[in-house]
Amino acid sequence: MKMSSKHFYLMLIVFLIHLEGWSQEIKIESVFREGDKIILSYDLLDENKEHRYVLSLYSSNDDFIQPLKEVSGDIGVDIPIGGNKQIVWNAKEELGNDFNGNVALELKGKLYVPFVQLNDFQDFDKFKKDRPYAVTWTAGRGSNVLTWDLYNSDDEKVHTFTNIANVGNYELVIPKDIKPGAGYRLKISDQKNNEDVVYTPRFKITRKIPLIVTVGVIGASVTSGYFLYSTLGGETGGEGEALPDPILPTAIH
Repeated sequence: MKMSSKHFYLMLIVFLIHLEGWSQEIKIESVFREGDKIILSYDLLDENKEHRYVLSLYSSNDDFIQPLKEVSGDIGVDIPIGGNKQIVWNAKEELGNDFNGNVALELKGKLYVPFVQLNDFQDFDKFKKDRPYAVTWTAGRGSNVLTWDLYNSDDEKVHTFTNIANVGNYELVIPKDIKPGAGYRLKISDQKNNEDVVYTPRFKITRKIPLIVTVGVIGASVTSGYFLYSTLGGETGGEGEALPDPILPTAIH
């Protein structure tokens, strides 16, 4: 298959599949080239619909040692059962502009078992910025050091919380500079093992003080200033007009 660059040639000669377990199956529907990319469509089948998988794509270019990095789509951790899934491999970006040769690919998968279990995180459907929230979890190895990456609704990383001890609790504070909005989630990972990854459910981030309340407070201040200005004669009285004498309390006999 000839790619768009005159220097880049790649021939896909074989496709291997390795999925751990007895009742699971990856069914390859199609493999084709689109520009400099290889597009793989597949179905992930399992009798247990609650199962989720870790999938990695390897190539013969390094004897199937390291998973390919320039991949996107239904690849990685926490992949649910189902059909019509797709993996996109940017072959030219991975192999280099001057690559010329044959490549065999292998798709490997195994059952996904979360290395930590978050406690009732689904209750955190909304986080206010600059406010502490106590997040707790169980399982995992106590010596782990965790990294928490915050992703927006477009799955772009917008902030990283580093060097979190795996002690089962953490006070999460969303920084002030994060934009309010829905669709955020956290990726919790082990710094020493890139396959130990957990994603939280999606949640919303809001301002610490709602905008409507802030505007209301400013409006009240402006109104008070106008009332004082009018009382001092700036609008209805003449310049330097004296204030009326206060009404004295009536003596009680």
